[in-house]
Amino acid sequence: TAFIFFTALPFVLFLHIDIIHGEYTVESADYVIEQKAECHYMNGTQRVRFLNRYFYNEEEDLYFDSDVGYFIAKTEFGRIQAEYWNKNKDYIEQRKAAVLTLCIPNYGTAENSGIPGRRVKPTIKISLIHEDPHSEYHMLACNVNGFYPSEIEVKWYRNGVEETAQVQSTDILQNGDWTFQVLVMLETEITKGDSFTCEVLHSSLETPARVYWHPQESDSGKKKVVTGIVGFVLGT
Repeated sequence: TAFIFFTALPFVLFLHIDIIHGEYTVESADYVIEQKAECHYMNGTQRVRFLNRYFYNEEEDLYFDSDVGYFIAKTEFGRIQAEYWNKNKDYIEQRKAAVLTLCIPNYGTAENSGIPGRRVKPTIKISLIHEDPHSEYHMLACNVNGFYPSEIEVKWYRNGVEETAQVQSTDILQNGDWTFQVLVMLETEITKGDSFTCEVLHSSLETPARVYWHPQESDSGKKKVVTGIVGFVLGT
């Protein structure tokens, strides 16, 4: 099977991020507190989901989910805070109302900017990231970067045959500019004459994009991979 990545909803609007920097008075250690508001849209505004997420030093403590109507804890500290806020009916109703007061009004602004229908083609690069001279197996990585939206399918082929058993992947990562990246790795034997292909299917591409990589022998004639040849081929 290929690695298929997708967001739960086709369009997500990050409305604002509040960041508070400070120090502990006792240990003088830096800390960062973040609050993120997200609006998730399905078929325009037919279905809207509001998330209000709270982070401490990049770890998410709790979040409000309009689909369930209350705060959900992810850490022990978040559990205490969630219990406190969930008892405050007025505050909970205010969070629920954000779908109407925050998300839907901002959708029009985002729609006018062209974000919901935005499509950005990925760049694709294959690299040899791990070579073990004492093993027949090596690690190839296919870096797929700069694409939007986040739904994407990545496949590995060796000599035209799809590889599935030794494939692993990172999570989809946000680049901070409305684009995403992912790294999909293949652990495999590499011998002279092999041909490796990373195939990417994405809504920005009319046909799958394929990048090819071929091993070369070193000058000493040993069966050791030294460099890779990377080429871009769009379409079949």
